[in-house]
Amino acid sequence: MAIHELTDEERERMLDGLFARLKIPRWRPSRKELETQIENYLRKSHPCTLATCGADGMPRVSVVDYASEGLFIYIFSEGGVKFKNIAENNKVAVGIGTSARTITSVRGLNIQGRAEVFTEDQPQFTEALKLFKPMLDDFEQRTGAPVVFPPGMVRVIRITPQHMVYFHYMKGIAHECWDAG
Repeated sequence: MAIHELTDEERERMLDGLFARLKIPRWRPSRKELETQIENYLRKSHPCTLATCGADGMPRVSVVDYASEGLFIYIFSEGGVKFKNIAENNKVAVGIGTSARTITSVRGLNIQGRAEVFTEDQPQFTEALKLFKPMLDDFEQRTGAPVVFPPGMVRVIRITPQHMVYFHYMKGIAHECWDAG
């Protein structure tokens, strides 16, 4: 069987047909509306997968917790191959998604961006760490002790989006693209 690659026009016709059958009006938000939708979604902290690729070309995915500020994604981590990969190639991808296994529950965000790593001696680290305060406070409340990391062990990754694709089928949003610039 020959493989047929879906064109942008074919995808749009299919999505228009899907929403018509679901009786959900298709919404193509403005750039500002799309940014607001994405920022609201990011604040909910859904499951997140970070994809990196080092100089050897071998892709690597890490399931991570994140925090957001505007359209920026922050990941607080103690280490791993992701840091080696980012040092070799700062282009990353992030997938955030939710679904209750129904067609109208499809909601998610795909991000392509650039990653920067900050250490505890940098002001960006201190600022980003404030975003993780609820998680650290929860740990302290549950254990009765504050979180203490050995010096130099933890880092923060900040992802600056270059391209994003957002879906929220219940609102009639499908494959809405955002590009930096």
